[in-house]
Amino acid sequence: MTPAPLAALVVVLTLVGVLVASGAAKARDRRATRDAFTALRVPRFVPADLAAGVLPWAELALAALLLLAPAGWLVPVAGAVLVLLLAYTALVVRALGFDEPVTCSCFGSIGRHRVDRTTAGRNVVLSVLAAVVLGFALDGGSAPSAVAGLDGDGWWTLAAAATAAVVAALVVGGPGDDVEPDTELLDYERQAIPFGALTLADGTATTLVELSRSQARLVVVLNPGCGPCVRTAEKLDGWAGRLAPAVGVVAVYPDRGTAVAATEHAPELAAWEPELNVRRVFSVGTPGAVLLGADGLMAGGPVAGERHIEEFVHDVIAELADEPAPDGTAGS
Repeated sequence: MTPAPLAALVVVLTLVGVLVASGAAKARDRRATRDAFTALRVPRFVPADLAAGVLPWAELALAALLLLAPAGWLVPVAGAVLVLLLAYTALVVRALGFDEPVTCSCFGSIGRHRVDRTTAGRNVVLSVLAAVVLGFALDGGSAPSAVAGLDGDGWWTLAAAATAAVVAALVVGGPGDDVEPDTELLDYERQAIPFGALTLADGTATTLVELSRSQARLVVVLNPGCGPCVRTAEKLDGWAGRLAPAVGVVAVYPDRGTAVAATEHAPELAAWEPELNVRRVFSVGTPGAVLLGADGLMAGGPVAGERHIEEFVHDVIAELADEPAPDGTAGS
């Protein structure tokens, strides 16, 4: 077999693997897929709920067609894959210009990460690969015909490429941005609260240390247009009621406009940070949370991710319930 069809076959199989991984992950976590539409600000003419349900199966179908379509029929399939990947690339590149960082589940639950230039570069490479497959299809090629033409050396080359791909996935692959609490609250190694500036809802400029002097604070870092952030924000009023009076809740937004516009919780809980300094000092994704002690020391976190924050807050509530009340009885 000549090198060109073998190379094209490797590219086809690469795209098949990407589409299968992406489609399966999206199908397993439809809510994360729907959140990606919000985070990337997909134009409103696209029905987000419907598209989030259809997209995983479309990706899986395209993967199967790339693998099975005969010569001639591969042209529209490769064209559809190219259009899809170019659309993904355009959305990611546009998101790089947003004022706030974007966390996107582009690969479902296995792909939660902050959108950056690496994300854009990955999508550009995938688009180039799709263009290569389209050229292969226009030249009369197909995966079945390429497989039929494999000789012994070709099969060995293909096996080596597959092995390299598996090794790369094992080495590079890993969890997303979610930061899990690695210790129990009682065993938490406490450190001084770092410097971080923010402005409260009443216009008062303060720091994290000053904020916690009168009361321990649960600081929740949020982004607008982020599905998990919105759902977390909707729980803040309930958490504030259960944590009071021992712990106050503060929702930190990237700027004044987004803080004032937040409607998921009481307005007085909102604050905003200059130049995203709070989330940067804790190196936490959104939604993220930390617990500041009233003694000037960190009391828990940082944690990131909707589920991890909820578990973290429930742990804090449980610890408060176990603390002795002023009359010597356990708290309620």
